[in-house]
Amino acid sequence: MKFQHGWAFPDVDEFMVNQLHADGSYQGSHLDAALLHVKDFSLAIDGGAHVGTWSKPLSARFEHVIAVEPSPDTFEALQRNLEAFGCANVDARNIAIGAAPGSVSMMLDGRGAELANTGARYVQGKGTIPMEPIDAWGLPTLGFLKLDIEGSEFAALVGARKTLLRCRPIVLFENKNLWKRYGADRNAPHGFLIQLGYRQLAKISMDEIWGPSR
Repeated sequence: MKFQHGWAFPDVDEFMVNQLHADGSYQGSHLDAALLHVKDFSLAIDGGAHVGTWSKPLSARFEHVIAVEPSPDTFEALQRNLEAFGCANVDARNIAIGAAPGSVSMMLDGRGAELANTGARYVQGKGTIPMEPIDAWGLPTLGFLKLDIEGSEFAALVGARKTLLRCRPIVLFENKNLWKRYGADRNAPHGFLIQLGYRQLAKISMDEIWGPSR
Protein backbone atom coordinates (compact mmCIF):
# COMPACT_ATOMS: atom_id res chain seq x y z
CA MET A 1 0.00 0.00 0.00
CA LYS A 2 0.94 3.63 -0.47
CA PHE A 3 -0.42 6.64 1.41
CA GLN A 4 -1.71 10.08 0.49
CA HIS A 5 -3.10 12.56 3.04
CA GLY A 6 -3.40 9.69 5.52
CA TRP A 7 -5.33 7.44 3.12
CA ALA A 8 -4.16 4.04 1.90
CA PHE A 9 -4.16 3.25 -1.83
CA PRO A 10 -3.05 0.23 -3.86
CA ASP A 11 0.67 0.31 -4.63
CA VAL A 12 0.03 0.17 -8.38
CA ASP A 13 -2.22 3.23 -8.46
CA GLU A 14 -0.81 6.41 -9.98
CA PHE A 15 -4.05 8.24 -10.82
CA MET A 16 -6.66 8.08 -8.06
CA VAL A 17 -4.03 8.80 -5.42
CA ASN A 18 -3.58 12.23 -7.01
CA GLN A 19 -7.31 12.95 -7.19
CA LEU A 20 -7.67 13.00 -3.41
CA HIS A 21 -7.98 16.46 -1.88
CA ALA A 22 -5.89 17.43 1.12
CA ASP A 23 -8.95 17.08 3.38
CA GLY A 24 -9.42 13.48 2.21
CA SER A 25 -12.46 14.24 0.02
CA TYR A 26 -13.16 13.16 -3.55
CA GLN A 27 -16.08 14.63 -5.52
CA GLY A 28 -17.69 15.60 -2.25
CA SER A 29 -20.04 18.09 -3.93
CA HIS A 30 -21.57 15.23 -5.94
CA LEU A 31 -22.33 13.28 -2.79
CA ASP A 32 -23.70 16.35 -1.01
CA ALA A 33 -26.05 17.05 -3.94
CA ALA A 34 -27.43 13.52 -3.79
CA LEU A 35 -27.88 13.49 -0.02
CA LEU A 36 -30.09 16.59 -0.25
CA HIS A 37 -32.78 14.29 -1.67
CA VAL A 38 -32.37 11.43 0.83
CA LYS A 39 -35.07 10.98 3.46
CA ASP A 40 -34.16 7.53 4.81
CA PHE A 41 -30.76 7.45 6.51
CA SER A 42 -30.94 3.87 7.72
CA LEU A 43 -28.71 2.29 5.06
CA ALA A 44 -26.56 3.33 2.09
CA ILE A 45 -24.77 1.20 -0.49
CA ASP A 46 -21.44 2.49 -1.81
CA GLY A 47 -21.15 0.50 -5.03
CA GLY A 48 -17.60 0.88 -6.28
CA ALA A 49 -16.26 2.07 -2.95
CA HIS A 50 -12.60 2.08 -4.09
CA VAL A 51 -10.60 3.10 -1.00
CA GLY A 52 -13.58 4.55 0.88
CA THR A 53 -13.60 8.25 0.08
CA TRP A 54 -17.41 8.16 -0.04
CA SER A 55 -17.87 5.36 2.47
CA LYS A 56 -16.33 7.50 5.21
CA PRO A 57 -18.73 10.49 4.89
CA LEU A 58 -21.64 8.11 4.31
CA SER A 59 -20.82 6.37 7.60
CA ALA A 60 -21.25 9.70 9.38
CA ARG A 61 -24.73 10.26 7.91
CA PHE A 62 -26.25 6.77 7.76
CA GLU A 63 -26.86 4.17 10.46
CA HIS A 64 -25.24 1.51 8.29
CA VAL A 65 -23.26 1.43 5.04
CA ILE A 66 -22.44 -1.45 2.72
CA ALA A 67 -19.21 -0.71 0.84
CA VAL A 68 -18.67 -2.90 -2.22
CA GLU A 69 -15.20 -3.16 -3.78
CA PRO A 70 -14.24 -6.16 -5.94
CA SER A 71 -10.51 -5.52 -6.59
CA PRO A 72 -8.53 -7.35 -3.86
CA ASP A 73 -5.69 -4.81 -3.46
CA THR A 74 -8.13 -1.88 -3.44
CA PHE A 75 -10.30 -3.73 -0.94
CA GLU A 76 -7.28 -4.16 1.32
CA ALA A 77 -6.76 -0.39 1.27
CA LEU A 78 -10.50 0.17 1.86
CA GLN A 79 -10.45 -2.04 4.95
CA ARG A 80 -7.40 -0.22 6.31
CA ASN A 81 -9.01 3.18 5.80
CA LEU A 82 -12.31 2.21 7.38
CA GLU A 83 -10.50 0.91 10.43
CA ALA A 84 -8.17 3.90 10.65
CA PHE A 85 -11.04 6.39 10.44
CA GLY A 86 -13.27 4.52 12.87
CA CYS A 87 -16.03 3.63 10.42
CA ALA A 88 -17.36 0.74 12.49
CA ASN A 89 -20.83 0.89 10.90
CA VAL A 90 -19.51 0.08 7.41
CA ASP A 91 -19.82 -3.48 6.13
CA ALA A 92 -17.06 -3.86 3.53
CA ARG A 93 -17.64 -6.60 0.95
CA ASN A 94 -14.98 -7.86 -1.48
CA ILE A 95 -17.48 -8.68 -4.23
CA ALA A 96 -18.91 -7.28 -7.45
CA ILE A 97 -22.58 -6.40 -7.88
CA GLY A 98 -24.50 -7.30 -11.01
CA ALA A 99 -27.71 -8.68 -12.43
CA ALA A 100 -27.24 -12.28 -11.26
CA PRO A 101 -24.96 -14.43 -9.09
CA GLY A 102 -21.67 -15.47 -10.60
CA SER A 103 -17.94 -14.91 -10.44
CA VAL A 104 -15.76 -12.38 -12.24
CA SER A 105 -12.23 -11.11 -12.71
CA MET A 106 -11.11 -7.50 -12.84
CA MET A 107 -9.74 -5.91 -16.02
CA LEU A 108 -7.89 -2.68 -16.79
CA ASP A 109 -7.02 -1.64 -20.31
CA GLY A 110 -6.71 1.36 -22.62
CA ARG A 111 -6.49 4.77 -20.98
CA GLY A 112 -6.98 3.28 -17.53
CA ALA A 113 -3.90 1.09 -17.89
CA GLU A 114 -1.87 3.96 -19.30
CA LEU A 115 -2.73 6.13 -16.29
CA ALA A 116 -2.43 3.26 -13.79
CA ASN A 117 -5.96 4.16 -12.65
CA THR A 118 -7.24 1.49 -10.27
CA GLY A 119 -10.59 3.27 -10.25
CA ALA A 120 -11.08 2.31 -13.91
CA ARG A 121 -11.01 -1.45 -13.37
CA TYR A 122 -14.09 -3.31 -14.58
CA VAL A 123 -15.50 -6.82 -14.35
CA GLN A 124 -14.91 -9.32 -17.11
CA GLY A 125 -15.52 -13.02 -17.62
CA LYS A 126 -15.10 -15.76 -15.07
CA GLY A 127 -12.83 -15.39 -12.09
CA THR A 128 -12.47 -15.84 -8.37
CA ILE A 129 -14.36 -12.72 -7.25
CA PRO A 130 -18.01 -13.40 -6.31
CA MET A 131 -20.71 -11.35 -8.01
CA GLU A 132 -24.07 -10.87 -6.30
CA PRO A 133 -27.30 -9.06 -7.13
CA ILE A 134 -28.42 -6.58 -4.49
CA ASP A 135 -31.85 -8.22 -4.42
CA ALA A 136 -30.20 -11.36 -2.98
CA TRP A 137 -29.41 -9.46 0.21
CA GLY A 138 -33.09 -9.01 1.13
CA LEU A 139 -32.56 -5.54 2.53
CA PRO A 140 -35.49 -4.26 4.60
CA THR A 141 -34.54 -0.62 3.98
CA LEU A 142 -32.26 1.36 1.67
CA GLY A 143 -32.03 5.13 1.50
CA PHE A 144 -29.20 5.68 -0.96
CA LEU A 145 -27.62 3.62 -3.72
CA LYS A 146 -24.39 4.87 -5.32
CA LEU A 147 -23.06 3.08 -8.40
CA ASP A 148 -19.67 3.97 -9.85
CA ILE A 149 -18.70 0.58 -11.24
CA GLU A 150 -17.22 1.23 -14.65
CA GLY A 151 -19.99 -0.07 -16.88
CA SER A 152 -21.80 -2.47 -14.55
CA GLU A 153 -24.25 0.23 -13.41
CA PHE A 154 -27.12 -1.02 -15.56
CA ALA A 155 -26.58 -4.65 -14.57
CA ALA A 156 -26.48 -3.66 -10.89
CA LEU A 157 -29.78 -1.79 -11.26
CA VAL A 158 -31.37 -4.85 -12.87
CA GLY A 159 -30.13 -6.94 -9.97
CA ALA A 160 -31.65 -4.44 -7.53
CA ARG A 161 -35.11 -4.22 -9.12
CA LYS A 162 -37.05 -5.63 -6.16
CA THR A 163 -35.04 -3.53 -3.72
CA LEU A 164 -35.67 -0.36 -5.71
CA LEU A 165 -39.42 -1.03 -5.81
CA ARG A 166 -39.58 -1.90 -2.13
CA CYS A 167 -37.25 0.68 -0.59
CA ARG A 168 -37.37 3.57 -3.14
CA PRO A 169 -33.82 4.83 -2.48
CA ILE A 170 -32.20 7.83 -4.09
CA VAL A 171 -29.87 6.51 -6.81
CA LEU A 172 -26.64 8.10 -8.02
CA PHE A 173 -24.90 6.45 -10.96
CA GLU A 174 -21.96 7.48 -13.09
CA ASN A 175 -22.82 7.81 -16.77
CA LYS A 176 -19.84 7.28 -19.06
CA ASN A 177 -21.91 4.94 -21.25
CA LEU A 178 -19.48 2.18 -20.31
CA TRP A 179 -22.31 -0.37 -20.09
CA LYS A 180 -21.86 -0.63 -23.87
CA ARG A 181 -19.00 -2.99 -22.93
CA TYR A 182 -21.70 -5.48 -22.04
CA GLY A 183 -24.03 -4.79 -24.97
CA ALA A 184 -26.44 -2.41 -23.21
CA ASP A 185 -27.93 0.62 -24.95
CA ARG A 186 -26.83 4.15 -23.98
CA ASN A 187 -30.20 4.88 -22.35
CA ALA A 188 -30.64 1.46 -20.74
CA PRO A 189 -30.35 2.65 -17.09
CA HIS A 190 -32.65 5.60 -17.76
CA GLY A 191 -35.37 3.52 -19.36
CA PHE A 192 -35.14 0.93 -16.61
CA LEU A 193 -35.47 3.51 -13.83
CA ILE A 194 -38.34 5.28 -15.58
CA GLN A 195 -40.20 1.96 -15.76
CA LEU A 196 -39.78 1.68 -11.99
CA GLY A 197 -41.29 5.12 -11.44
CA TYR A 198 -38.07 7.10 -11.12
CA ARG A 199 -37.08 10.46 -12.60
CA GLN A 200 -33.83 12.37 -12.89
CA LEU A 201 -33.42 14.91 -10.09
CA ALA A 202 -30.02 16.37 -10.93
CA LYS A 203 -26.83 15.82 -12.89
CA ILE A 204 -23.34 16.84 -11.82
CA SER A 205 -20.67 16.21 -14.40
CA MET A 206 -21.09 12.51 -15.26
CA ASP A 207 -23.02 11.63 -12.11
CA GLU A 208 -26.81 11.39 -12.41
CA ILE A 209 -29.10 11.55 -9.39
CA TRP A 210 -32.48 9.83 -9.64
CA GLY A 211 -35.39 9.50 -7.24
CA PRO A 212 -38.97 8.21 -7.14
CA SER A 213 -41.45 10.21 -9.19
CA ARG A 214 -43.98 9.94 -6.40
